[in-house]
Amino acid sequence: MRGCIKDKVKILIKKYKTEDPFIIADLLHIHVIEWPLHEEINGLYQYERREKFIYINSSLPDYVQKVICAHELGHAILHPKTNCTFLKNHTLFNINKYEKEANLFAIEMLISDEKIENYKEYSLQQIAAIEKVPLEILKLKFQNKI
Repeated sequence: MRGCIKDKVKILIKKYKTEDPFIIADLLHIHVIEWPLHEEINGLYQYERREKFIYINSSLPDYVQKVICAHELGHAILHPKTNCTFLKNHTLFNINKYEKEANLFAIEMLISDEKIENYKEYSLQQIAAIEKVPLEILKLKFQNKI
C-alpha cells in the first residue's frame, strides 16, 4: 500500500503542479471548511450525497491546518466513502489502518523524497521542526511498512 499511496500523491502533485493540499482539494471539488470544532477535533472528512467535505478546526495555526488538510485529503482520496475524524489526542498514535494511510499520504504530500535529500545531515526531530510537521507522521516516511 505504501508504494500505491506515494504514487497517488506524486500523480496529484504532477497533475495539479502543486504540493498544497488546499489547492489540490479545491481542484478536486472537495469542499474545505474552516470551522470552530470541539477542541478535541482537529479536523474530519465527510462524504455525503456524492459530495466530499473536509472540516478543519479554525482555532489551529495555519501550519497545523495544512497538515490536517493533507491528512483529510488522504482520506478523501484513499477512503472516499468512509467518514473519518482526525482526533487531536489519538490519531498520531492510532494503530488504525485508515489513519496510518492518511498520515502517510499527508507526509508524502508535505515532504517529497527530493526535499528529504536536502536534510541528510539533520535528525528527524530537526526536520519535523523545520518543516512544521508532527514527528510521528514524519517517522512514517522512514518506516518499511504501514
